[in-house]
Amino acid sequence: MQLILEITQQSISAFQLIGSEIQLLEKANCTKRTDAGYKEVLTQVIEKIGNLDRFNDFSCSYFAHEFCLVPNSLFAASNPETLLQYTIHKTISKGEVDYNRLPEWSSVIIYQLPMWVKSVLILKAPRIVIQHEIAHVLRQLTTGSLIPLRSHLVIHEEQFSLVVRKDGNIAHTSIQEYQSEEDIVYHLATVFTQLKIDSKNELFLHGTGEQIENTQKRLESHLKKIQLFQQSKIEIQPSIHLQFQTLCV
Repeated sequence: MQLILEITQQSISAFQLIGSEIQLLEKANCTKRTDAGYKEVLTQVIEKIGNLDRFNDFSCSYFAHEFCLVPNSLFAASNPETLLQYTIHKTISKGEVDYNRLPEWSSVIIYQLPMWVKSVLILKAPRIVIQHEIAHVLRQLTTGSLIPLRSHLVIHEEQFSLVVRKDGNIAHTSIQEYQSEEDIVYHLATVFTQLKIDSKNELFLHGTGEQIENTQKRLESHLKKIQLFQQSKIEIQPSIHLQFQTLCV
């Protein structure tokens, strides 16, 4: 049995995975979006789960807006702090810079991981594997369907992440904010146009919770009306993205 955590800017959720079945254990909204506020919510979620000894594995997906994906050669020639600083417009302390190696793609994802995440989780579950959400999606992209064009869209309350594989390569990774489904449609259309995706492809829509599932359904309805996505096989997969965490433990 695996404990799976999902941390976004809006909420913190805990799930248990038994076989292929995902069950929500706890979810709490983050109303105080400060380090102290987030730490308090995460601590409460962990405490409500109860005895952690019943779990064999522990993993956490952190949704970090500040990230970059670099090839191994560039990572080896520099340091994580410098590389991340090139891509963002704020200063991040060295202690809050983390990275996940992706040997499947000969790449490394570097991102901001606040101290409050590590201070709570490593104390409560020392064996936990904490990784960026996009790292889990990229690992999954090396498995499954043989269709060369595949996109994964993970939707949260106010933000979403998008990963596109084209011709066997990572063609696009991004995190964006949105207010309505139209914002997501616009971003998808822009990416598909820039990448010249006009042949048969798969588009997977992920997310958890009733609100997100309703958003997915409305988004699917919008996309099916647009010529650009007529070649896309759109599939809604609620909570399936959480199972991608099994690839990291």
